[in-house]
Amino acid sequence: MIKGDYDKLIKIAEINVCAKCKGRVEVAWLGGEEKTYVLRCQCGDTAAVSRVMSPTEEHKAGLLVPERSVINLLPDKDLGDNSLLPLDRIQALIEFAEELGLDAYRGHVVLMYGQPYVGLDGYLYHANRSRRPYRLESRPLTEDERAAMQLKKGDHGWKSDITFPDTNQLFTGIGIVTRGEMTETSKKKPDQLRYPVVAAKPQIMAQKRADWQALRRAFPLERQEVK
Repeated sequence: MIKGDYDKLIKIAEINVCAKCKGRVEVAWLGGEEKTYVLRCQCGDTAAVSRVMSPTEEHKAGLLVPERSVINLLPDKDLGDNSLLPLDRIQALIEFAEELGLDAYRGHVVLMYGQPYVGLDGYLYHANRSRRPYRLESRPLTEDERAAMQLKKGDHGWKSDITFPDTNQLFTGIGIVTRGEMTETSKKKPDQLRYPVVAAKPQIMAQKRADWQALRRAFPLERQEVK
């Protein structure tokens, strides 16, 4: 059963169908002890689990999705294995983000091989919300640093430093993209790269990984009580 905030369920219902009958889903009030809103198939089954449809499936079903709907910011695939996420996993991801004071609708969290993962945008949001002044500086690794990290020719390496001016505390992150990662092919489609985004912009990806690691160390996240 998918339940929660009315407005969020409305947005989710716009691009989901019933997993059993493929019919449209709607938001309904569940009385009794629960007293909450739930997603319900139009056939009346609240136990039916809806799933996110691909653009092709949406077109075939004739569903109209707002072009710039906030729901489009939610991840619909697992970044690890590229599998389509069922609605219950997306709902769990939304709740996970809320427990950390983040917003899944802003792309703060994703799923990686079935596990929730806070992305760079999530840590930047968390750091800025703390209102603690900090300085973030990023640069490519020097030749000595590359040697220490045992990087090979064609690998990319970046270093990011976060400094708190009030205490002079320093937190460092290292981001690496290997040549093997850039050239690795997909197991399902050997004629395609496994990580095309990484291969297209390896330096930017290495910098983002370094920034992410530094932010994660400087601004650790803790679960919050969701009211």
